[in-house]
Amino acid sequence: MVLGCLAVPCIQAQEVLTLEQAWRIALAESPTEAIVAARSEQALARARQARSAYQPRLDATGSGARNNYSDALRELNPALDGSDDEFGAALRATYLLWDGGTRRARLDAATFGAEAAAFSQRDARLDLLANVGRAFTTAQLARENLRIANADAAFQNRQLEDVRIREAAGDASRADRLNFDIRRLGAENAAVSAQADFEAAMAALGALLGLEATDTLPPPAPVDLNAAALPAPELERAWNEALEFLPVLRQAQAQVEAARASIGIARGDYRPTISAFGDLAGVRKDDPGFESDDFGTVVGAQIAWSLWDGGDRRGRVEEAESALREAEAGARSVLLQAYSRLATALTDYAAAVRAEQITGETLALSLENRNLVEKAFRAGQENLLRLNEAQRDFTNAEALAMQARLTREQGWIDLQRARGLLLPPDAE
Repeated sequence: MVLGCLAVPCIQAQEVLTLEQAWRIALAESPTEAIVAARSEQALARARQARSAYQPRLDATGSGARNNYSDALRELNPALDGSDDEFGAALRATYLLWDGGTRRARLDAATFGAEAAAFSQRDARLDLLANVGRAFTTAQLARENLRIANADAAFQNRQLEDVRIREAAGDASRADRLNFDIRRLGAENAAVSAQADFEAAMAALGALLGLEATDTLPPPAPVDLNAAALPAPELERAWNEALEFLPVLRQAQAQVEAARASIGIARGDYRPTISAFGDLAGVRKDDPGFESDDFGTVVGAQIAWSLWDGGDRRGRVEEAESALREAEAGARSVLLQAYSRLATALTDYAAAVRAEQITGETLALSLENRNLVEKAFRAGQENLLRLNEAQRDFTNAEALAMQARLTREQGWIDLQRARGLLLPPDAE
């Protein structure tokens, strides 16, 4: 469902909340999304810093001083007054011509770091959406359990009213009336517990969405037991999709490339650096009113080469090489975990689909059986124990069917998460 209104007041005015709406609110309001977005921005800023090394540097300085000469110095140089003022101004431009590839390696490392941060943001977003889906289905299940408990209480109330009439006519016993009274109280007690579970689930969902304590959400949409299960892909196809779309895999590869670039940074220190520079400097006595005649220029080049540093460079290269091996091993571990997670998600989803089919069939049979037993009980053809058993079987079957339906829904969410495809429409 594509929404035209995502503001919290607009959502609050609706009768029910859909999963797609919950996802969109989370993307707009959740602190988790803001945190990972800020981390990605920091990584991009580091890449811009590294890119600045290709630009020239321009520095300006200015100074002013009052010189008070000593008597001894004036005796040596009688031309000196007792004191004078001296002002200076300078402009220096420098440009790094070559630094052994360090500049290039730093830029590569920062660029791959920014790429890894962007994929990390996308992976965190998938986690957020999966967690919202889990919280949403939990709230749905709590709401359905509350409805089932209330329906059970209503059923027991109907039987209680009927048996009171029959008791007054001498067709039912006090024990029959007490049976339904006890079961009504039990159902009402279950409803109280289900209401508490529902409120707790809604509070957890609101916190996950990033809403304030004063904000209230409409209840989640009712569960549609007739909604058909979406077909799951074959493992090979799903894995190919994961290799293309799963952010954590691309993040791990970017981290490997960043670690490889870090070796170039360390090795660059073995080579000389060559810089060009130009100075425009001036000195003036007595006042800062500089004129063109006060300035002189210097243009030159500089080469610097560290010939021996006690093994510091070698140690940094070895450290960078070790970090690369760690990143490569980490990437392989991430790959294996992603495959295992996908295979497990596919298996769990298939089991959830089958469980939903079985519980759905059980629910239909239990409802038919309860209705037949209730009709027979009213006609005096079935005993109270049989009716109690039929109602209990139906209530349990309905609760299991709801749980199976939402387990299948969560299984689909987990499967999409494992494939890297869990995003609401237009969320990119």
